[in-house]
Order: sequence, then C-alpha cells, then structure tokens
Amino acid sequence: MSIKTIEEKLNELFEELVPPTGKADTLAGEIVRAICRIGYRNYNDGDHIGQGYGRETCNPAARFLAKKCDDAVAHCVGDAWGIRDDDVYDEALERLEIAVCDYLDAHPELRQAPNTEDMWDSRDRYEDVDEDDYEDECYFEPDDCDDDDEDWD
Repeated sequence: MSIKTIEEKLNELFEELVPPTGKADTLAGEIVRAICRIGYRNYNDGDHIGQGYGRETCNPAARFLAKKCDDAVAHCVGDAWGIRDDDVYDEALERLEIAVCDYLDAHPELRQAPNTEDMWDSRDRYEDVDEDDYEDECYFEPDDCDDDDEDWD
C-alpha cells in the first residue's frame, strides 16, 4: 500500500466515522480519530510519540491504539515510541498507519461497535507532559522580585 493510498483511505474513514468534535460513536471511528491525530501532529507540527510536546499531543492516542487494536498495531506503536529522527519516525508512522488500516479491514464489525471511551482517556498524567517546557520556564515567588518590578499585592 502506498502512502498516498493510506492517506486517502484514512481521510475517507475519517470523513465517514469521526464527528467534527469529540469522541466517535463507534470503536472504528475512535481508532481512526486516534491514528489521524498522530499523523496530523507529525505532519503539521513535527510532534512524535514519546518525544517533547508529542508526549502531550500523541501519547494518549498511541496508547489507545495499542490497547484497542491487535498485537501488530501495538508493536508498531512501540516501534514508533521515542524516535527523534524525523525520517525514521515517518517510516515508523507509515507502518503504524498500514497496521491500523489492516486491522480495520479485518474487523468491519467495529464500524457498528459502540464506542464508550475517548482516546484522551488513555492519557497518563505523569508521563504525557512535555518535560522541555519545564526546563524553559522560570518559577519565582513575588518576594524574589525587585521593588522596581510589578507590584504583586
């Protein structure tokens, strides 16, 4: 399957199964929502599963896919997790997209299976944070400021 075919297929599934906002009504729809979230964040913002801001934007969706799909998808999620190099990550993401499409093709019943879980429910509040943000921020108490600085009272 070529990347264009994968993208076309995922776009068609997204239009068919994913609502404009919120979680999907079917399990297949939520699976499509999750893989499209990961792809969108990579191709538009450079986010990677398990790296930097991708920990917040991609980890929950990746964890959802690993939990709700088969071992082949879970294996591809694990392979993509933590890759820094863009080219290597793009290849891993393509394999993940193929695995998700193959899983959905093998399980057409998921298009009618009710979905009760939002992919964001798979968030780990301790792991899914961008540690780089904390290194850049300066935290201080108002008493640390000079009198010339903003009045904190």
